[in-house]
Amino acid sequence: MTRKEFLRQLEQALSGLKPEAVREILADYDEYFSDAQADGRDEAEVVEALGSPQKLARELKAQTHYRQWQEHRSFANLTRVVASIAGLGVLNFILAIPLLVYLLFLTMGYIASVGFLLSGLAVVLAWGSHSLFGWPQFTSDGSGWYIGRYGDSGAEMAWRSEMDDHSGQVWIDKGLLMLEPDDGDRFELKTSQGALLLVSKSGGKLAVDASQPAVRELARIDDGQVSIDGGAIRELKLREDSGDVFTARVDDGKRLETLDASAGGTVLKLVASGPNGSISLKDGDSTLEISERSIELKDGMDHIQIDALPGLSVGMSALAVGLMLLLGGSLGLVFCVWLTRLTWRALVAYVKYQIELVSGKGGENAAA
Repeated sequence: MTRKEFLRQLEQALSGLKPEAVREILADYDEYFSDAQADGRDEAEVVEALGSPQKLARELKAQTHYRQWQEHRSFANLTRVVASIAGLGVLNFILAIPLLVYLLFLTMGYIASVGFLLSGLAVVLAWGSHSLFGWPQFTSDGSGWYIGRYGDSGAEMAWRSEMDDHSGQVWIDKGLLMLEPDDGDRFELKTSQGALLLVSKSGGKLAVDASQPAVRELARIDDGQVSIDGGAIRELKLREDSGDVFTARVDDGKRLETLDASAGGTVLKLVASGPNGSISLKDGDSTLEISERSIELKDGMDHIQIDALPGLSVGMSALAVGLMLLLGGSLGLVFCVWLTRLTWRALVAYVKYQIELVSGKGGENAAA
């Protein structure tokens, strides 16, 4: 191989480096050939001493990338050095494969840790939002009625409805229970003594009837609306002209005890207070049951059941799981960062060792 052919192949093998770096390397080896010829050595002898231009180019690339990494220590530059070293021989390439697998698992560790951290944060925030503000809240699908707040302290605001669904049929105003039934609907109200009070509307005419005169005096009709002392009522039942029925019962503390509602084929049953509090929602073949100890979903042949942790309710179990996810994600993230720092140091030491070997070979070639 002649001097010209060697330099041409070397230039081709150096592709990927910056043009100015390639020109500098070619100029150095062109000068090396000139010095050797001045010492009486012919081109063939110099080419044989330098060896394969492709192998020499791989060693020169590794050295160049290493110098670039020393000037600017970034992960991208270090990756180029490792790739260059892996290209020096089959053994280095085989050693690089376990490193790539290890880096893959380390990346998966980061993803899993961040996933646990975000999931735990979402669960804890949802639990806190529900405990402090009553959101998210249980609703009866389609009926328009909702409970307001549900938790260890029971349910509040039992007599309230979404204005879009019932157009203000029932609401609370300054302690008074306000009723304005639609035509064909009827309210059945039971007092704490068990007496019954009926409020209905038929043919556009509002009517109030009671089993006892004293109970009738609890209700006042004003401008098409009926106002009742809410503190005297323990049970409210709304029978709509469509056949839908809504029933709510409260205790002496005016907190919701039980709720039964049906609308459009959907049935809701809720026990809001006491040790056996539960909620059941049925829609066709689908059933959702939530109690203090479990959450169960049945949908045809599918059956999913989530049990609370031993000694805890479902709500407290959710908080415990959220906290465990937060802790696990945080510890996993700290461990991954520690492994990354350890890996960086080991990789730097390995790269430095390999470059020293390559530089030694380069010195031997130049001496030859």
